[in-house]
Amino acid sequence: MREKIMSILGFGGLGMSLSFFLIVLLYPSYTAMEKLMPIYIGGLLSGCILGIFKAKLNASGYAFILGFSITVMLYLVWMNFPFTMAYSFAFLAMVVLVMWIVESTSTLDIAISPFAYFGGFILASLIFRNAEMYEIEGSIMSIVLVGVTGAGVSLVMSLFKAFTETAQAFRKKI
Repeated sequence: MREKIMSILGFGGLGMSLSFFLIVLLYPSYTAMEKLMPIYIGGLLSGCILGIFKAKLNASGYAFILGFSITVMLYLVWMNFPFTMAYSFAFLAMVVLVMWIVESTSTLDIAISPFAYFGGFILASLIFRNAEMYEIEGSIMSIVLVGVTGAGVSLVMSLFKAFTETAQAFRKKI
């Protein structure tokens, strides 16, 4: 059951990321958010439906949860505390730690992990889209930094973890 939920979350994050890329490619920047929300919801739902039938992901589900929860925590931190970049780097360190602990089940899982993280970031950013963050200098930059860099970190950590596990298995055969 946990495997199915992680698969649904991973593919849901992939759907959110793909819908974001579709919107960036096809719609001008001045398009109203109300017009774009059905595309985001459609991407999330189609990804979740794909995750129901295509199970066997683990790290991608955790990456989606990380992307969503870290972005929410950063929004809440910047709304209540003064800005400091140390919070952003601490959350990136948390991404490194969690993605090191979590095991990838396949190459597909490794490939979907950064998109799932970015999808979680997009979903949290959509929830807080009306928050007045522009008065806090550097807050939006740090949130975007953690969103984009976290996706890259999740990919690198998944690849590194898979490489070390494969190297350990190969070493035992020798």
